[in-house]
Amino acid sequence: MKKIFLSVCISLFSFMAFAQDCDLPIGIAFYTNSPQTIPSSSQRIVANKLRQILTANGVSANFGIHTFALVPEYEVIGKSVTPGPPKQIVYQLQVSLKVLNAADELVFSAFTKEVNGVGNTEAAAVNDAIKRIGNKDKGVEVFMGQVRQKIIKYYDNNFEKILAKAQMLAKTRKYEESLNLLLTVPECCKGYERALIEVMQVWQSHINLEGQKLLMKAKAVWASGQNAETAIEAAEILAQIDPESFSYSDAEQMLAEIKAKAGEGNVWDVNMKKYDDSISIEQQRIAAAKEVALAYAQNQQPTQNLIFADGKQVPLQ
Repeated sequence: MKKIFLSVCISLFSFMAFAQDCDLPIGIAFYTNSPQTIPSSSQRIVANKLRQILTANGVSANFGIHTFALVPEYEVIGKSVTPGPPKQIVYQLQVSLKVLNAADELVFSAFTKEVNGVGNTEAAAVNDAIKRIGNKDKGVEVFMGQVRQKIIKYYDNNFEKILAKAQMLAKTRKYEESLNLLLTVPECCKGYERALIEVMQVWQSHINLEGQKLLMKAKAVWASGQNAETAIEAAEILAQIDPESFSYSDAEQMLAEIKAKAGEGNVWDVNMKKYDDSISIEQQRIAAAKEVALAYAQNQQPTQNLIFADGKQVPLQ
């Protein structure tokens, strides 16, 4: 049965890998302490432009776990002011795009292009210059191709180490960190299918542990009073237990007992969690695992050098 499940899992996600662009664990980021960083007033516009470049070149950003960062910088190499009216600032900029490992800031690939920008203010001129970098610019296409190849090569070469670390983390019950590590592996890498199998196994261990904790917590709450108030509180705790957790059947039985003892005269709208029948269980599991991994990544101690366009600083690894 387990082999059948893993086979279905592999088939499902292999199909998904061929049905969409390759998601890479890359986010758009800005340096926080560089004189050449994009001004804060321009970062939103620049981030949107870089997202367009990623998408146009077949690279989709991962779901919020950033192992790599696409970082823009610029240098003013020429400036003039038109006589007007109205007067306008003309900037000649050298724009650099770097993709680096966010943890150690090792540069994987870089691209530089000179562009001109015109605007009523310096910020407007910078924005205009950045917008002139075409999504299908030949240099950009080559750069993005290099980025894709190097990130894939990185995971192909380091997958065994990544898998071993994830398994070690799981053995020490650091399931969230293990999932975070495994889910960075892009679907276009050699180890993707093995990573998914490991994700499912780690996820099962995670929900078993969490289910056990929630069941014990609910029992303690219910034992403290066995009244309408504690009944609702305990029921809401039980309702958080994953349907695939080993504690689920015990939780169902406990909820039934609570309702039988404290439900009379109360309107009960608390029920056990169920999977959506219209979506495959495997898809729901992977989506739930991603939520846990993302929550873990967002709660890590940040470094001071990079901040991503989604407002999250780079977690230490």
